[in-house]
Amino acid sequence: MEEIIHRGGALLEIGIILIAGYLFGNLANLIKLPRVSGYILAGIVMSPSLLGVIDKSFLERSDIVTHASLSIITFLIGASLSWSKVRKLGKSIALITFGEAELAYLFVTLTMALYLYLTQGENLTTVVALALLFGALASPTDPTATLAVIHEYRAKGVLTTTVLGVAALDDATGIINFVLSFSVAIALASGTSLSLSSVLGEIAIHIIGALILGTVMGSFMFLLGRFARERKEVVTLTIGTLLLTFALARVLGVDELLSTMSVGITIANVGNAWEKFEKPLENYIEDFIFTAFFVVGSAFLDLEVLLTFFPVVIIYILSRFAGKFTGVYIGGHISGAQEKVKRYLAFALFPQGGIVIGLALLAYQNPNFKEVGAILVNVVIGATVIHELLGPISSKLALTKAGEVTKL
Repeated sequence: MEEIIHRGGALLEIGIILIAGYLFGNLANLIKLPRVSGYILAGIVMSPSLLGVIDKSFLERSDIVTHASLSIITFLIGASLSWSKVRKLGKSIALITFGEAELAYLFVTLTMALYLYLTQGENLTTVVALALLFGALASPTDPTATLAVIHEYRAKGVLTTTVLGVAALDDATGIINFVLSFSVAIALASGTSLSLSSVLGEIAIHIIGALILGTVMGSFMFLLGRFARERKEVVTLTIGTLLLTFALARVLGVDELLSTMSVGITIANVGNAWEKFEKPLENYIEDFIFTAFFVVGSAFLDLEVLLTFFPVVIIYILSRFAGKFTGVYIGGHISGAQEKVKRYLAFALFPQGGIVIGLALLAYQNPNFKEVGAILVNVVIGATVIHELLGPISSKLALTKAGEVTKL
């Protein structure tokens, strides 16, 4: 098998990935599960830790697949946030995001600190530093799985709009939490003093810079789009702009995902531009992107890691969900959100992956965390297995219970 894959090269693996994703997606539909659950299962089955159809060398070169997919997916999320939709929900989205992100951060930090102190025998300074990083990584939600479910079942309503708004803001909140926690953790681990000005400056560069870049590129895309007469031209322009935005964000040192998301927000709120860009992406690109992203992303997940760190993974998942659920309910109550939002939103925010793995690897690569960074990375990857497998099912359940699914 290895020799065949090696001789066939990357095109063979990409072909297998797309066909397997298609077949597993259809099988998932047969048993009343979202297609994305099938994509994720296909990736795990073909991963190096099981059948090895997708080998490690391909995964090491798969950045272009995941980055291109993320640029389009985050654009679609941003494009769902037109001002007309979120205006009346703005207060709810802001308060709920703050509540669920920060309480997830607090709950995970406290529970992981207690667990690590009692079981790992680490010194108190190291425990606090590691727990702060775990807490920061609990804040973000992976909106990709939820977006895939929303589009598959054509969900519409207050909960759908709220979850997209909250998920979009989650990345920004999570990055702020991570930058703050990472700076404090480094200071604790290295024994150096903490510079508040440098921390705030880094946050400003990551967040504000991304919003500016996304707005500029979205305006650029809108202007060029006025000359596009056919759908195929619109597809070419959209993908080209998003890949360029993602790359420029990396060059400039700002957040890539917020940048491409801001392109979508700009397009959604400039006249009726989104009407021109929506159908070509939905008809020609969306399913291809979801299939490639989830199959390849899931192939990174190692079941051996999940089993090795299973108790820590479960503690992390449960404390994160408890924080999300409590924060949603409190934020929803204060903002006067509808009862179905308070009850079901946390279940649609269950998925997590993508950005948190990248942030965990960033911490792991820092010399100050050489000894304990492996714990952080392995727990996050192990938790991603469960989050990405159960997330689509949880999202579908929430949207169905809320009565916002229009296609079954």
